[in-house]
Amino acid sequence: MKKLKILITILVFGAFSAQGVYAQEKKHDHKEETKEVHKTTKEKTPIQVKESLKDYSTNYKIANEVTYVRKNDINVYRFRVEKGNWSHYLLISEKGKIMGIETGEH
Repeated sequence: MKKLKILITILVFGAFSAQGVYAQEKKHDHKEETKEVHKTTKEKTPIQVKESLKDYSTNYKIANEVTYVRKNDINVYRFRVEKGNWSHYLLISEKGKIMGIETGEH
């Protein structure tokens, strides 16, 4: 009888442990992983994007190489901007809206 109680306790403990392991699995969204990154230049970007860059052009050095990805049917352009020893990436939508800054400190 004592062995039966130990066996049942081990099985119950194992069942609860297995639930915790499965609960922590992350489901992958394949759409997020397969974003295509396109390369272009600063001159080939839309006019609205160039106008948004004017605020940065006086204080920052903006790289000529630009990448963009398609998010929610809008192209988001990624510019590398530098000021002294510091650099970060500026994200601008094709409509000229500044979407954010990536500093690399994630």
